[in-house]
Amino acid sequence: IPPNNKTLSSLMLAPLTTNLQRKGGTFMALFFLTRNAAAFAPGVTRNISIARNAPAISSVGKLFMSTSNDLSPDQVADIELEIQNKGDEIRKLKEGGIEKADLAPYIQELLALKAQIAPPEEKKKKKEPKKQKKQKQPPKKKEDDMSESELRQARLAKVDAMREAGAEPYAYTYAPTHSSEELKVLYEGKLEGGEEDEEADVAVAGRIMAKRVFGKLAFFTLQDEFGTIQLHLEKNRLGDSFKDLKAWVDSGDIVGIRGSVRRTDKGELSVYAKEWEMLTKSAAPLPDKWHGLTDITKRYRNRHLDMIVNPEVRDTFRKRAVITSTLRRELDAMGFLEIETPVLHSQSGGAEAKPFETYHNTMDMDLTLRIATELHLKRLIVGGFNRVY
Repeated sequence: IPPNNKTLSSLMLAPLTTNLQRKGGTFMALFFLTRNAAAFAPGVTRNISIARNAPAISSVGKLFMSTSNDLSPDQVADIELEIQNKGDEIRKLKEGGIEKADLAPYIQELLALKAQIAPPEEKKKKKEPKKQKKQKQPPKKKEDDMSESELRQARLAKVDAMREAGAEPYAYTYAPTHSSEELKVLYEGKLEGGEEDEEADVAVAGRIMAKRVFGKLAFFTLQDEFGTIQLHLEKNRLGDSFKDLKAWVDSGDIVGIRGSVRRTDKGELSVYAKEWEMLTKSAAPLPDKWHGLTDITKRYRNRHLDMIVNPEVRDTFRKRAVITSTLRRELDAMGFLEIETPVLHSQSGGAEAKPFETYHNTMDMDLTLRIATELHLKRLIVGGFNRVY
C-alpha cells in the first residue's frame, strides 16, 4: 500500500488493522524479553507509518496493548498457524546445524507470537503474611534450680490443672485398708522376688517421699504414720491416669493407692497400683533429701517438717504420748482423779522461778503464767479430794 494513500477501502482496512496488532504485540513481547529498546526502533517506526494509513486506529498506544482478549477467534487461529509454522522452521534450522546465536532471533519471534495469545496474567495474590514460627520455649527448670516462690507457683498451677480436668486435689475422705507396717508384717516371709499376690486388694495412703520414674514405669516411696512402703506403678496397668500421675504428683503430696501386693525382683515389698487418687496436693517442697533440717532453731519452729523428714522425732513424740497415757491409766486405776488447773494465776508460783507476766484486758488484772500445779492441787486436797493429779 503506498504510504501516501490516506483513503483505504473497507476491504483492506481489516487486514491492515490485524497486521498492526500483530506487529505491536511482537514488539512488546520482544522488548520485555530483551529490554533493548534501540533494537526495535526501526520496526516501531515502520509500524507507526502503517498506522497513519488506518483511520480506525486512534492512537499508537493501541498497537502495543493488544491482548488475546482483543483478538477474534479467526485472528487467534491465524496466530496459532504462524506459531506452528515458526516452530517447524526452527526445527529444520536445528536439524541443519544452525548456531545458537543465529537461532536466537527465531526463538524470540516464536515467543513473541505465543505471548500475543497467552491469557492475561492474573493479578498476583497478596502474599499472606508468613506464619510466625512458634518460639521455642525455654526448657523447664528442674526443682533443684527453682526458688521457693517458683516451686510454689508451679505446684499451685498443677492444682488448677487438676480442677480443670475434673479431679479434686484435696479429697474429703479416703479409706485405707492397711498401713505400711501391717503389710510388712502380713507378707513377711511370703512372695518370692517378682511374685505377685493377684488376689490381694489393698489400699494405702500417705505422703510421697521419693519418686523414681523410668518412662512407662515408676517407683514411689510412700510414708504413712507407721513407716514406708514402695509403690509400683506401670502405664500398662494404670492406663491414661499414669500420664496424670507423672504430671501432677510431686514429693510431699499425700495420695491414696489401691492395688495388689507384689515383691520386686530385688525383694522389695510393693503395692502394685491399679488406681490412684490425690488426697492433698502439697504447695511447698520437702526439705533437702540429704541434709534435711539440721538447724535446731528451724527444727523447733517447723516441727511439722521436722517430723516428716526425721522419723526418729516422730517416734519421740509417740513414745512421750504413750508414756503419758500409761501413767494416766495407772493413776485412774488407783482411784486418782484428773483435774485441770488454771493456766493463768493472779499470784505467781514456782518458788524462785521467774514468772511470765501478762495483762488481762477484760478483767483488768495483772496475771502470771502457771509454772507448777502444786498450789491448786493442794487446794483440791483441802477441799476434800484425797487423790488428785
